[in-house]
Order: sequence, then C-alpha cells, then structure tokens
Amino acid sequence: MAKKTSRGATRIPVRKERQPIAWQHWIRNGLLLSVVAGLIAVTVHLKQENILPILHVTVEGEFVHIDKDDLVKTVTPYATGGFMNVDVARLREAGESLPWVKVVQVKRIWPDSLHLVVEEQVAVANWGSDALVNAQGELFFPEKESFPEGLVQLKGPKKSSYEVAKRFYDISKLASTLGLRVKQVEMNERHAWTITFSNGLNLMLGRIDNEQRLQRFVSVFKSVLQPYQNEIKTVDMRYTNGMSVAWANGQQPDFNGTI
Repeated sequence: MAKKTSRGATRIPVRKERQPIAWQHWIRNGLLLSVVAGLIAVTVHLKQENILPILHVTVEGEFVHIDKDDLVKTVTPYATGGFMNVDVARLREAGESLPWVKVVQVKRIWPDSLHLVVEEQVAVANWGSDALVNAQGELFFPEKESFPEGLVQLKGPKKSSYEVAKRFYDISKLASTLGLRVKQVEMNERHAWTITFSNGLNLMLGRIDNEQRLQRFVSVFKSVLQPYQNEIKTVDMRYTNGMSVAWANGQQPDFNGTI
C-alpha cells in the first residue's frame, strides 16, 4: 500500500527484480568438468600395463652395418608396459648404444606398435687405432672388423676429433686443386700439424700460422714442386719466410727453378 509523506506526496515502494540464474554458465562449466574428468579417467586406464600392451616393434632406415634383427632384439626388453606408459627414452638409449646407430626416433602407432626410425653412422675417417669419426667430428667405437677400408687416418689429443676433422675437410679441398689426396692428418699434443698425402709426401705446418703456411705451400707447389711431387719426402713450412724440402732419395732432382 502506498504511504503519504509529511508533505502530502505519496511514496510507492519499488519491488526489486530477481536476477535470473545463469543456468547456461553452470551447465557449461559442469560439462567441461565432466569432459576433463573423463579424459583423466581414460588416461589413467590406458596407462595400466595390461591395457593396450606393445605387441610389435618395426624399424625403418637405410643400413649398411646395422643388423635390423639385432637392433630389435636390443630394444625389445624396453618395449614393455602399455601403449601410453612405455619408456620411450630408455628404449631410444638402448638402440643408440649400438655402435653403428647414430639416432633413434621412436613413434607410437595406435594401438599396440612402436616404429623406430633409425639413422646409421657414416664413417669419414679412422681415429687412432680403435675409433671412427663421422661427418660431425664425433667418435664412435664399432668392432674393428666392421671398419670400412680406405678411410683417411686422423690423429689428435683427447677431445680434438671435431677440430681435426674440420681441418681435414679444409685441407682436402685445397689438396684436390693440386691433384693430391690426403691420407693422414695429425695434430700432436703441442697442436702442431702434419699432413701426409697418398703419394707419400709429408707436409709439416707446425703449430702457428697454419693457414698462411698452407697457402704458401699451395703457391710454391703449383709454381715449382708439382712436377717433382713423387720425389719429395717432406716439405717443412715451419719457417718465417721460407720452407725446406727433403727428397725421397736424398738427392735433389735436376729442375729449373728455386724454392
């Protein structure tokens, strides 16, 4: 009922409208929670070892030295558990423990298989007497009987394989312009370099100014020494402004020019 005020005005009470309940918001959140709970339940279920066990292991790759059956036999003990909880990291480590295996990628194939994509090591040189070097300068240690024939010999201090391999590539490029083929590259403990070519010529570059000395050798070889390369035993570039030549038979051949 309206009430009159002291001034004669009539005050009419205003009824507050009730706010509608946001049913759509609660329904949407409820559905989202249900979906999340369902996914968690399914994941927990699938991670049980007796659910979707691994039954097959397949291998992909181009192999020369890797035996596919040996690889599968090596990784199979780690292909245990269910599809979701198989220890992929340990399985990959087991595969990469084989000396000719460089990288193993493991892919799950629904519902019960693992597919291994395997990259084999490619040897570019021998290292010392018991190791091989790949294109990245990394060492690996397969059985000696599996070493490829005709590889270049690299030698150096411990942990220097990357540096020596890089030097080998650089020198090989220059040597090819001279008609020479590198047979051995050695860096000793003092970081002094000696290069041996397939024709028996030894090139001593020493420890410092290696690049300048190598370029000087290339220049002199092209202009003077190339016709006599098979008669040279050693070219010693360890001089500030010169070089020395030791001849294979102990005598300098008769040629026109000076060194």
